[in-house]
Amino acid sequence: MLKNIPKITQSFSRVIKENMIYADKTEYIYNLLNNYLVCFLCRPRRFGKSLLLSTIESLFSGERDLFKGLWIDSSDYTFQKHPVIHLSMDYSETSEPGMLKQEIMLDLQELGESEGLSITDLTLDAALKQLVKGLYKKYNSFQSTAVDDQVKLDPDRKVVILIDEYDAPIIDNIENSKVAKANQKILHDFYRGFKKLDKFIHFIFITGISQAGRAALGQTTNNIDDISLMPEYAGICGFTLQDLDSLFADRYEETLNVLIAKKKMQPDATVADLRKKLLHWYDGYVFDGETPFDETTSDKPIRVLNPYSIVKFFKVKSFKDYWLKSGPPTFLTKLIANDHDSFIFKTPLRAPEENLSTFNPVDDSPIPILFQTGYLTLSGNSSENEDDPYTLEIPNQEVERSYPKAFYQAYFGYENINKLISKGKLFKTSILNHNAAAIEKLLENALAKLSSEQHIPLEKYYHSVIQAFIGGMGIDARSQVSSSMGKSDLDLVFSNNVYVIIEVKFEKEPKKSSTMTIEDKRKKSRSLAKKALEQITRKEYSNHYALQAKKIIELGLGIFGRSKVGVLIRNGKPPTDQERI
Repeated sequence: MLKNIPKITQSFSRVIKENMIYADKTEYIYNLLNNYLVCFLCRPRRFGKSLLLSTIESLFSGERDLFKGLWIDSSDYTFQKHPVIHLSMDYSETSEPGMLKQEIMLDLQELGESEGLSITDLTLDAALKQLVKGLYKKYNSFQSTAVDDQVKLDPDRKVVILIDEYDAPIIDNIENSKVAKANQKILHDFYRGFKKLDKFIHFIFITGISQAGRAALGQTTNNIDDISLMPEYAGICGFTLQDLDSLFADRYEETLNVLIAKKKMQPDATVADLRKKLLHWYDGYVFDGETPFDETTSDKPIRVLNPYSIVKFFKVKSFKDYWLKSGPPTFLTKLIANDHDSFIFKTPLRAPEENLSTFNPVDDSPIPILFQTGYLTLSGNSSENEDDPYTLEIPNQEVERSYPKAFYQAYFGYENINKLISKGKLFKTSILNHNAAAIEKLLENALAKLSSEQHIPLEKYYHSVIQAFIGGMGIDARSQVSSSMGKSDLDLVFSNNVYVIIEVKFEKEPKKSSTMTIEDKRKKSRSLAKKALEQITRKEYSNHYALQAKKIIELGLGIFGRSKVGVLIRNGKPPTDQERI
């Protein structure tokens, strides 16, 4: 019987009862329970963390019928029932100090009431202690002796604690350091209570999208195990290649026919072509920090596909940017706006180990959070480079296409997608028609939207801003493309092998420039544009496209002061037939 494509749900019992597709992760869970007492897992949003915790909750609730046919059902697991405390820290009202404490307290009280327990203590750690001890006592049978001691008759049923989105109260307020620090203190006090309850607790599992709250977990317990980059748990969330084929193979043919009918794939495309394109769009995530990336061996790191995007793809039957469609989290756009190197467009990049397993919200570099939240992924590791042993890259086509929109939102704010598409068409048409005045107007209007707080009078800042503007409109914009004599600032790739090479020159406006007229500033910006064009010629940037280009357009972009833009545009020299040969 063909299983249903999953709905957007975090409930394991609903997935099973409604016969939805489910990637069996129970062997991972079994190994966790046999090897660890307290675990921490960091994975990007919408990668299945909440469903994983729901699965564990059903397991410890003794709901064996839900696990029929899954790996753990045929194992030696006993399905003993345990009391479960399952909390999500993804509260919407935590932007004021003290609100987080109230939200957690209400959840503890509601959990207690559902089990017939009254939680009366006023501090979080005391309330947690009261709930854990109350659950332990309820789920274990005792008999009083003559000396009023209590003797336990049944097997020990200790408490299981599951915490989802543990870092949400911190990263949701990352732009407000006062609230973020206050929330971290509250979480620290709450998690500290776990350590005092070791003898009553059977298992603790904590998940989040970042390492931003690890300081709050510091006193949780002495033996917390971070499994985020352990090779044996690299596939615990998301779809592996094996999952993809076992769960969706019976939908490949139908999906391919729909795509061909929509003219989204060639009429002669095969299932193999469809699968290859799926991997190109949604595969590429690696959460294995140890296994060498060696193409000559069969022992390679497990790759994971974005489960949210795969499910949406088979529902809609179209290649789109599903995971990033709603835009990146607010905190991420704020971090991006403060990173004026725009390094994300210059991948691959090297990174030390601490960039993978730590994150300090006040750190100048967003690299750790970009990796932890899924915008970068591992693409190599080397023990020969002790300082920066890891290589990071954008994982797939979906992120590569959508990530510039995050920059656009960071610099220019949110804008209706139809307006963006309209601007993109106008920008592209203006370039193809060599309409320098129209390009100048578009760019000047964009730069005028930048706040004075964001502005940095540096050329590399304008590289980021211009690329954010162009990429946000959906145009394929590539930074720092290498040629034989250097790297161009920005290359645009249009259909039919048309390439646009852009060089940017910036000059800070002198403080004593009040006597300069608008026309003076315009002349200055265009003189900078001329220098940019000269550099394109001198450095022979066009050579990079000698073999594939049908047309090359060269664009010199000069920026004087805050927003005065000059543009000079010309056709580049296309390669001759002899040069192509």
